[in-house]
Amino acid sequence: MEAEEMDINPEEESLLGHSPPRRTKGGLKTMPFIIVNEAFERVASQGLMPNMILYLTRIYHFQTVTASSILFIWSALSNGLASLVLFCQILIWVGSGSFFLDPSPAFLE
Repeated sequence: MEAEEMDINPEEESLLGHSPPRRTKGGLKTMPFIIVNEAFERVASQGLMPNMILYLTRIYHFQTVTASSILFIWSALSNGLASLVLFCQILIWVGSGSFFLDPSPAFLE
């Protein structure tokens, strides 16, 4: 029985000693998908604006100026808060010191 176990083909032995290459997830490969996703979100958001104006004026009986102001404030907040969160995240990253010590911070992995 031991003789059968010891008879390992050299091709099988080379396969047993090597593990398959580890695939990395994320990184720069995902950037085009993220950018396209953001672009589609912006297009959909801009496409809904005229319908929201009609909805606010016909259903809620707002004046057109009021409805436009509400949508402008909503758009400004949704775009501005994303930039504010990004700025805070960069401050935390630089403040932690990992920016200077580690070229690949944990939250990028």
